[in-house]
Amino acid sequence: MRIDRFQPFALDAYRQAPEITGAEPWTDGTSRPAGIEVTVAGRTVRHALTRVRVPGEDMDQPEAAPVEGPPADPIEPRPAPAGVRDRQTAVYLAAVLAGTGHPEIARVYPYEESSQNPGLGVEFHSGAKIHMLLT
Repeated sequence: MRIDRFQPFALDAYRQAPEITGAEPWTDGTSRPAGIEVTVAGRTVRHALTRVRVPGEDMDQPEAAPVEGPPADPIEPRPAPAGVRDRQTAVYLAAVLAGTGHPEIARVYPYEESSQNPGLGVEFHSGAKIHMLLT
C-alpha cells in the first residue's frame, strides 16, 4: 500500500476511534511531505508518513494489485492515549490501526522503548512498510 492510499485509510481509522476528536492530513514542507495530525486527549499530535517500497517496485508505474493475507494481530490491551509525543500514544495509534483488520496489513507495531523517538510502523503483505515518527 502506497502513502496515497494509506493516508486516507489511516484518517478513516482514526476518525472512527472514540478517543480521537479530529484527524486531518498534515505536511511539513519537503522535509515531511505526508503526515497526519490527530487530536486526542485534548491535544494535537502529528506523525509523518514515510514508506519503504517493495524491492524492485517502480514508483513511476501504477501501484500493483493489493496483496492480501491474514489481518494484523490486535494490540491488547489498548492503552488510553496520552495525547502527547510519547510511546503510550504510539501504542494507542498502533492499536487503532491494527484493530481495523485490513487484509493488506500484516503487522502494526509501536517502536521499541529503546528507540530514540516514539513512533509506529506498519508492514504489509506486499513487503512494503510505512513508518510513522511522532513529531
